[in-house]
Amino acid sequence: MTNESIYKRLAQAEAMANAQKAELMETLQAAYERACVDEDAEEAAALARKIRNKLLDSSDKYLSLDCLGLDTSSATKFIASLGKIFTGAWAKYRKELRDLPEQAGFPFNIEFPTPPDSEEEK
Repeated sequence: MTNESIYKRLAQAEAMANAQKAELMETLQAAYERACVDEDAEEAAALARKIRNKLLDSSDKYLSLDCLGLDTSSATKFIASLGKIFTGAWAKYRKELRDLPEQAGFPFNIEFPTPPDSEEEK
């Protein structure tokens, strides 16, 4: 292996590490705060949506079919358990995340919703 190929691989690895770091929640939040301070509406909106999407992705597990605890003992109980899921704390949280761009202060003055306790009703 030549020095040139080693440096090329190192540069690729560094680029991959930088790309992963750029997607970390802390990095996104810091970039969002900078965009707000700079009054860059386009960048702040894009970053707010990126943060929102990461929060939605991380909450998917609370509404996945294998975690829902659906009561399938009867059709009535199954439908009732589905109703609880679609109106539960996690569903409300995810709706608030999706509605984030509709907040009056978007993109500079927004409030990210607080996720429910993971032990709360799903």
